Amino acid sequence: MNDKREFKCNRCGCCCKNIGYVEEAAFLNRGDGVCKYYDDVEKKCIIYEFRPEICRVDKMYKRFKDKMSWDEYLDLSYESCDKLRELEKNKSKSIEEATERGNYFD
Repeated sequence: MNDKREFKCNRCGCCCKNIGYVEEAAFLNRGDGVCKYYDDVEKKCIIYEFRPEICRVDKMYKRFKDKMSWDEYLDLSYESCDKLRELEKNKSKSIEEATERGNYFD
């Protein structure tokens, strides 16, 4: 890229584990809100290099370029990542607490 800031994905998988919240990503949902291309064991996308546009921050910007600058869009993308990581952390915490109480069933 030129002098434009670049989105740096840390590949945490939180977006992949929460696509159920994104209507445009419904075709990727394996039925539990997780992307069908997310490998639960390896904790990564198995098609990362060939993932669809909905999964690419840079490609998705074209939908928003008339509404905000690249920097604003990037800031919102990072904010969304932070919120998804917090959501995942809270899910894990809830499962741990339920397991400790004996209220968790697969």
